[in-house]
Amino acid sequence: MGMRERETQSVRGRGSGHNPANRFERLSYEPDKDNPDQDPAPKTQFFVDRSRSVIARNDSPDIPFSASLNPYRGCEHGCAYCYARPTHEYLGWSAGLDFESRIMVKLDAPTLLRRELSSRGWSPQVLALSGVTDPYQPIERRLELTRRCLQVLCEFRNPVTLITKNHLITRDADLLGDLAAHHACGAWLSMTTLDGELARVLEPRASHPNRGSRLSKS
Repeated sequence: MGMRERETQSVRGRGSGHNPANRFERLSYEPDKDNPDQDPAPKTQFFVDRSRSVIARNDSPDIPFSASLNPYRGCEHGCAYCYARPTHEYLGWSAGLDFESRIMVKLDAPTLLRRELSSRGWSPQVLALSGVTDPYQPIERRLELTRRCLQVLCEFRNPVTLITKNHLITRDADLLGDLAAHHACGAWLSMTTLDGELARVLEPRASHPNRGSRLSKS
């Protein structure tokens, strides 16, 4: 199989069809196309991220916020165009299938967030949740890390901004509403296309673009 053919091969339910070589690693893995036992569509794996802090800071003039919180690293939505894919290479993985099938989860994120907001060194400011991967990707339904972080932000009335492609954000309307009552919340839905078939190719595990219209008619 040539390089061009391999790179255009699709994997059902995934935005990427392969795992490109990691630019920071000297060795790379090439799948054996003749091995019938090799699963071409890897199952999602979750790993505990034991970071000791959760608020990341930046001083880039091109980014409208200086502090952000990412409860997850990697994103199962699998958007083919995601700008965050290369960040997985810093973990020794690939920006391709690894990014959407190997997800790091910060189980202590709510606790660490409360500690950092309580610190004398914290100056109240807008916190982006999250700036790298979607805070409402599928695993959030079970782990509720984003919701629990929002509960902490409500306690401190700390302003937050977030963007998502998942209908799951409606679950947290109560917390977002509480923050909005204090002018401390900005939430956006990212929609690439209204074409359902195209959406399944570009962002296979994000919410269907017609989800809202179907609910409004029911």
